[in-house]
Amino acid sequence: MTAPFASRIHLALAVLAAGIAQPASALSCLSPTVQTSFAAADDSDATYVMGVGRLTPVPGQRIPAAPDNPNHRVGYSLEATFEGHLATRNGFDHAYAGPVTVDVTCVAAWCGQIPVGAHLLFLERTAEGDRLTAGPCPRFALPSTPRNRSDALSCLARGCVAP
Repeated sequence: MTAPFASRIHLALAVLAAGIAQPASALSCLSPTVQTSFAAADDSDATYVMGVGRLTPVPGQRIPAAPDNPNHRVGYSLEATFEGHLATRNGFDHAYAGPVTVDVTCVAAWCGQIPVGAHLLFLERTAEGDRLTAGPCPRFALPSTPRNRSDALSCLARGCVAP
């Protein structure tokens, strides 16, 4: 009677060991909100502006080739053009088009990407120009929904606290 029980324990240990040896297959990110993104930008020493619009990569750039080991991916920067409107206290009413450097960051096998389509962006203003950090867990690029735009303007007018 002890032999089958011992066999099940060995089998369970073998399955557990096999599971531990496998690389992680998913990255779990908290879903960003306007409030958490605004708070992160507001708490930073950097200066940020909020914009609603689209980023278009500058033609002719190349994304670095993936390494042999997918867990060794590294970040890179791409140049893009932002076209849209920047936020003022009256709304997203300041038309703006200009260059943005998108800093794509990676965590192991997961990297961010340039946001596709209309987004609410938190652009960092630097001496070298506007920058967007695009990580695998996006914080500074949210879909441009009516709710997100309204929440962003509320945060700008009255401040907001991340939940």
